[in-house]
Amino acid sequence: MPLLRAGGREFDCDAILLDKDGTLLDFKAMWLEWSRYVIEGIMTVTQKDIQQGTLEQAMGIDLTAWHVDPHGPLAGGTMEGLRKSLVQVLREYGMGETVAHGLITEVYKASETAMNWEALTKPLPGLQELLVRLRANNFKLAVVTADATKRVKLSLLSLGLVNYFDCVIGSDLVEKTKPAPDMALLSCRLLNVEPERAVVIGDTPRDILMAKEAGAGGIGVLSGVCVREQLDAAGADAVIEAVTELG
Repeated sequence: MPLLRAGGREFDCDAILLDKDGTLLDFKAMWLEWSRYVIEGIMTVTQKDIQQGTLEQAMGIDLTAWHVDPHGPLAGGTMEGLRKSLVQVLREYGMGETVAHGLITEVYKASETAMNWEALTKPLPGLQELLVRLRANNFKLAVVTADATKRVKLSLLSLGLVNYFDCVIGSDLVEKTKPAPDMALLSCRLLNVEPERAVVIGDTPRDILMAKEAGAGGIGVLSGVCVREQLDAAGADAVIEAVTELG
């Protein structure tokens, strides 16, 4: 059986389930640009005198500093969490809740075709070499992400990396997204691997909690937007700087 080494520990496993943004790809390159689009869209459509900084704070970002608050809504990893935060700001400026929800939905939908997702897809340094090594060591590989499956596949295809993965699972393929275990469990079924023989690798507490709920191992990486203390508190079995440290 293949052994995976991380942070001074060994994991006897058959499958590795990898988060996408912040783990395989540069989180900020994609999602801060998306956030900029969303903020500009809101400010263009609404007639309210809303400051850009107010919307940035609601999303947990600072575009000038190119920073993501590790405890903020964007780092939290769900579109619904971001929606609630933005709707709250719009309501504070006098917009009705239904209208606010409709505005956010409109901007979200427009971003799907307006954003150049391929150009924003930046792999972490050394990623392809890592995937070659993991496949050579007979690990089964899956992507488990809160993003939409189609967009994930297009991103990986544009990088020439999609064929390294046995399956790609986005949040649209399951009933509940992270930290629920659905994506990890579905991946394991498709890979024909028992959850206890799998390890989840991700950059947020939601990834680690998903692993624990599924009965899999959980390794945190610091290449995304969260900090070591958050990953440790979630129960990570090991924390490393980036996936390329895997042995």
